[in-house]
Amino acid sequence: MKSRVLPVVLLLSALFVALRAAEPKPPEGFRALFNGRDLTGWHGLNPHDVAKLTGEKRDAKLASMRADLSNHWRVENGELVNAGTGPYATTDEEFGDYELLIEYKTVAKADSGIYLRGQPQVQIWDKNQVFDPKRPDRRPHLGSGGLFNNTPKTLGRDPIMVVDKPFGQWNTLRIRQIGARVWVTFNTRLVVEGAPMENYFDKGKPFPARGPFMLQTHGGEIRWRAIYVRDIPADEAKRELATPPLPNPTHYDVAYGPHPKQLIHFWKADSAAPAPLLLFIHGGGWQNGGRLSGLGAMLPEMLKRGISVASVEYRFIAEATADNVSPPVKGPLHDAARALQFIRSKAAEWNLDKSRIAASGGSAGACTSLWLAFHPDLADPASADPVARESTRLLCAAVNGAQTTLDPQQMKDWTPNSTYGGHAFALGKFDNFLAQRGTILPWIAEYSPYALVTRDDPPVYLFYTVAPALGQPAKDPTHTSNFGVKLQEHCRANGVTCDLVYPGAPDVKHATTQDYLIAKLTAPKR
Repeated sequence: MKSRVLPVVLLLSALFVALRAAEPKPPEGFRALFNGRDLTGWHGLNPHDVAKLTGEKRDAKLASMRADLSNHWRVENGELVNAGTGPYATTDEEFGDYELLIEYKTVAKADSGIYLRGQPQVQIWDKNQVFDPKRPDRRPHLGSGGLFNNTPKTLGRDPIMVVDKPFGQWNTLRIRQIGARVWVTFNTRLVVEGAPMENYFDKGKPFPARGPFMLQTHGGEIRWRAIYVRDIPADEAKRELATPPLPNPTHYDVAYGPHPKQLIHFWKADSAAPAPLLLFIHGGGWQNGGRLSGLGAMLPEMLKRGISVASVEYRFIAEATADNVSPPVKGPLHDAARALQFIRSKAAEWNLDKSRIAASGGSAGACTSLWLAFHPDLADPASADPVARESTRLLCAAVNGAQTTLDPQQMKDWTPNSTYGGHAFALGKFDNFLAQRGTILPWIAEYSPYALVTRDDPPVYLFYTVAPALGQPAKDPTHTSNFGVKLQEHCRANGVTCDLVYPGAPDVKHATTQDYLIAKLTAPKR
């Protein structure tokens, strides 16, 4: 008798442990939509299959899909799994304003998405798919997280940046919807910033006030887990909606070169006279990021002040390397210069004042902006290309968290635990970058902003969030204000105006980058 009881006890214990392990653990304020054990709370539905059906045919199709869920969806190890076929997993419950947390992982060539209130969709792509110029509105290479079924050439349709994880790893989405507006945070990065979502099934009607979530699938296996939701209360919703959505660009994805990344968004200010321009260059170490990263807070105020805005996308280090650009940093820097020349060539058409153009950005975008400010004019007056004949000089540059040098010895002298910059010259980690410094001195002279400062350069403004500590290790050596202190010293020695702002900085005239840019770009012309 004992020999039979023991296996049963062990089996029941293992089953209990498995069930306990599968129990969802929602964060505070959230509740689970998937119990990790079975399909309770979900049914099958493909809204496209019933969109044009009515009466008994519609009812029969709905009943068929509802019953078909378990033939295509299963639960494994606390995960909701589909092989790429069948109806979408649809919540029995409907939602109004909410915050949804969900994790997924998928396989190559799979295509999926999350329908919000029954409407498509927060898109999930295989980002390794090659862009097909014959299908310009299908852009999987830009990554997952965008509102794919919105109108092309509108903000939010494509994600701000690519942050998909490699196959086999779990991706995390945080989706907030208030009214029709949607915010998507993908793998901790904001990729959709309050964009209105369109009613796909009836473009002429408002977005539904309530509806279910649907987990779409086709093309390959996808797994979901940790599906949690919280209702957003009215007072929170009101606060969020107080900030209006960003305006769509006047000209969306204007190409300034042949590479798919050489694109500009342009917002035209309402101005009778030719308007000044903010040239925005996003950060991300020349390796990631997107055109709206850091721009959203400034854009509405710039347009309100009569300042047009252009935001530049450019080749990252990997793409420049693939194009045989040497050193790789030349790719993003010269792309920014070419974008500036292209914009100047559009001055008449876009109502711009060529003499009032300022550059701004954060981190690597800040470094690029300073490089433009200090580099001798790249205009080629003898070129047959009218764009190449345009100037690359600026009225000023105002930047956040800038690396002001690409010289590893200077970095180490200023901040001993420096780690940044080797990738710009294909030299990998900082120790090798420093060891190889003597072999790349001509590159440092050409691509380091500090090395380019001369008396005829425009004024610059540097903003940092932490006070300097020269010669001391920094918590964030890549964005330390030590960079700013040393550039300001160098600028002053060369007769170039350099405003430096950090907590406790003396003689601050403009508290923010935005304040400085507005003051410079709207000042009366001399």
